[in-house]
Amino acid sequence: MPRTEPTPQTRAVTTLRDAAICASLMALCQTAFSQADVPRVWRVCVGDQPVPPYVLNDPKHLGRAERLLVEAGRSIGMNVMLQRCPNKRCRASLSSGDSDMTLGGPTPENLAEWRFPMKAGIPDPDQAVAHINLIWVRRSDSQLDWDGKQLTGAPAGKALVVGTRAGQLLATNALRHLSVQVDDTAHTPKQLLRKLVGNRVDLVLGLQEELEVALADPEVQSSVVLPRALRRNDYFAVISQLHLSANFATAERLWAAMGRMRNLPEFQRD
Repeated sequence: MPRTEPTPQTRAVTTLRDAAICASLMALCQTAFSQADVPRVWRVCVGDQPVPPYVLNDPKHLGRAERLLVEAGRSIGMNVMLQRCPNKRCRASLSSGDSDMTLGGPTPENLAEWRFPMKAGIPDPDQAVAHINLIWVRRSDSQLDWDGKQLTGAPAGKALVVGTRAGQLLATNALRHLSVQVDDTAHTPKQLLRKLVGNRVDLVLGLQEELEVALADPEVQSSVVLPRALRRNDYFAVISQLHLSANFATAERLWAAMGRMRNLPEFQRD
């Protein structure tokens, strides 16, 4: 039979059909690539010491930072798995690749070992997982104060004793540069404030949120919060410099999601 040449109309329909098929295939490939580029499970080592209200270490009642990590991951199609280990093990686990991310502040050691979300050459506070204030509390009859650089009002020749909660490294590390004795034997904020009103420590240093809750107890309401905090610590979800090339794109997505979500009302309450 003689071969029938396609008409211009037939060629046009075929071209449109092939273009549509090609566009569909490209869209499918792009979707598959973007989904493959986000790990299904992302392991975040949060430590095993509660830091209320941010990390509670209770799988049935997550803290604010824990919930933010999980929900930000979900928003980009990722299942965030929280690992609970001592801080030293979290650091080792991140270096070995057994964890993808951990939490930490921008100390010189951490900046050298970990990658933070950066802006203008410094860790970006807008992409922090939490902003934590360390505050001072004194007895109402005490003259002690913090002027932003040093403690004032101490009796001459007296070595000041500052109480912190047991295991709260954020507070004990912050006191290293001050000439004070540290008492970190109290296991709860209430016990810590009882030591203060009982004259067993001269000052208390701790996390603003948990001390404010404890100060509602009439037993310790004679305590006074100093007007200036010792410092504000920005805490970040970080990745290892050793695994930067493999994890950076995913971390950027998670950092951006946390930055968008952290100030939403559901992440500002317990």
